[in-house]
Amino acid sequence: MKNRIVGIVLAAMMVVFVASVATAADDFKRYSVGVQMMFLNPDVDSVNPTASLISAEDTMTGGLTLEYFFTPNFSTELVAAIAHVDLEVGDNKVGSGEAWLLPPSLYIKYHPMPQWKVSPYVGVGVDWVYAWDETVVVGGQRYSLDIEDSFGWAAKVGADIKITENLYANVDVMYLDNETEVNSSAGLDGTDLDLKVWSYNIGMKYRF
Repeated sequence: MKNRIVGIVLAAMMVVFVASVATAADDFKRYSVGVQMMFLNPDVDSVNPTASLISAEDTMTGGLTLEYFFTPNFSTELVAAIAHVDLEVGDNKVGSGEAWLLPPSLYIKYHPMPQWKVSPYVGVGVDWVYAWDETVVVGGQRYSLDIEDSFGWAAKVGADIKITENLYANVDVMYLDNETEVNSSAGLDGTDLDLKVWSYNIGMKYRF
């Protein structure tokens, strides 16, 4: 009789466990889309003394995020944005320029506490920088400028803040690190550049 009661209790517990797992699986939302406002702080460095006089101004832009959750703790995220960057040439700003940049980045993210209202995460991944419409003007003379496409590595840290069942606020910081090459009729042909970008972001996400 005692063994029968124990068996019934264990069977009931198993049913409850299976039901709870099934419910959790039904409630688990694997997809997320979001928009962000991004403050970009680019830094340009080079071993070429002339190229090292080129600097990029801070800028703001909007971004789009797409995320897929493999499990509650692990996800992959694509971040895409287009930014217009003003350039300066020389310590005394003797010249100026501009460029458009497309720097999409792809991350693998770890969410250590997905059940929390404020859910932090860290991520690492890769990025690709594509530049177009690059120009530079020195002494009133316009010169061509070509920044080569390049792949680099990226990292981010941030948090999702639950507002409703599907709506989340989001804050994070991204770091992009690329090595590229610049060519210009201003005498910078074949110059290697280190391009590092800090991006400070705030946005909203919809998860489903």
